[in-house]
Amino acid sequence: MKARFFYSFTRIFLIFFVLVLFTPSFVQSAAQTSADDNFRDEKYDPNKKALEKLSKMKPAEIEALDSKVAEALTLYYDGQYGQALPIFNQIASTVETMDLMWWVGTSAMKTGNMALAIKKFKSMLEVNPNLHRVRLELAATYFQMQRYEESKKELEAVKAARPPEAVMLNVDKLLAAIAEATRKVVWNVRFSQGIMYDTNISAGPNDKEIPVSGGAITLTDLQKKLSDYASITNFSGNVLYNISREKGVMWNSALDVYNSAYFQYGKFNYFFTDINTGLWWAGRQDILKVPVGYSYQEYGSERVSDIVHFDPSYEHFFSSNFSLKGSYRYAREQYYDVSNESLDNITRRYEITPSFYFVNRKHVFSLSAALENSSANARQFSYDGQFYAISYFTRFPTQTEIFLRYQWSAKEYKEIPPLFSSYRYDRRNMFTAVINQNFYKNFFASFAFNYIDNYSSAGLYDFSKETFTLSIGAYF
Repeated sequence: MKARFFYSFTRIFLIFFVLVLFTPSFVQSAAQTSADDNFRDEKYDPNKKALEKLSKMKPAEIEALDSKVAEALTLYYDGQYGQALPIFNQIASTVETMDLMWWVGTSAMKTGNMALAIKKFKSMLEVNPNLHRVRLELAATYFQMQRYEESKKELEAVKAARPPEAVMLNVDKLLAAIAEATRKVVWNVRFSQGIMYDTNISAGPNDKEIPVSGGAITLTDLQKKLSDYASITNFSGNVLYNISREKGVMWNSALDVYNSAYFQYGKFNYFFTDINTGLWWAGRQDILKVPVGYSYQEYGSERVSDIVHFDPSYEHFFSSNFSLKGSYRYAREQYYDVSNESLDNITRRYEITPSFYFVNRKHVFSLSAALENSSANARQFSYDGQFYAISYFTRFPTQTEIFLRYQWSAKEYKEIPPLFSSYRYDRRNMFTAVINQNFYKNFFASFAFNYIDNYSSAGLYDFSKETFTLSIGAYF
């Protein structure tokens, strides 16, 4: 029986030894504490207590612990912290070592259980205050909780101990992040210039002859499908003012400008600008935004319409891997030309978006579902719509970013349009793909592809188009 006990315990020891041997040095400083005798309070040594408990356990119980440790570590080093944490907790409730404190603390931090992470990291530092990596993780946990002063205090303690250069670099990065997060005013600007090829600048039907009630109509050359190249200009900027850093209350103001100027058909030039401002609140697991805004549009160098809109949204992060966002939009659009008065409308949109984050947010999947109602002065332009979308975003170590999105939508119009004998309904498929490469710190180049296929029961509104856009720009 004693032989089986020492055989099982040796297996646990070997697991610890291999992890220490092959783990990067900054983790070793935490994990190797089972061999560290430099304790501040020698009356409490968790590793010694653990050995005492193990010596009183039956070989079968040690075998069971051994199996659980192996299972939890497999999940842990595979990045499945949410599954590893309850197993580590179960082991720690029986016998707890410094290694287990580390594994529980880091797993808890990765899964959003910040209170548990802080508890374990502080317990380790009470045993050995010289564990720089543990103190750094404690500082990172405080940072995620927006407890910046406590985070800074821990970082200064690490810095004063003159840790290895690799640790010092991490300290400096986090101190810089704290300085950025605690700035009273934060601003961002992004500008790009590009060229776009558009296969259908007028969103016109493929056919020049359109069947209508009682016959057919013939479209002019400018009404049918046309293709052209365009110069594309994008500008966006925002200013974020921290009203109360401790309470997470901010005020954000943003400006967006878009302009497309076609080389041959200037009649289809388009200009759009939007300015919005409003209250933001960021909690530990929540983000609330309440912006109001104003948009202005020109088409063919003529004023088309302006829009007043209200776009509140609320997002809750259930864990580091999942969030759920709800948003609402109210928009009132008015056209300048009296002849377009029938197009004046009020649009309401309700949307819900669950998002899934993997590998420290390097991969993000989002699903969206929305209901939209547009009430225009003329019922032929009023509709009820539904929208469903899926998107994916990833960023590579090379600073290359990829974004993909597919959306399907349906609109049911409330009155039979002129020239047709039945109610209009549209079904639209949209696909977007963007690849973006950042370089020289503040510059980027991107290529975007957009595809739209709009089927309409009223042939005049039936069209398809693709755009290909190559841009280069800068951000600050």
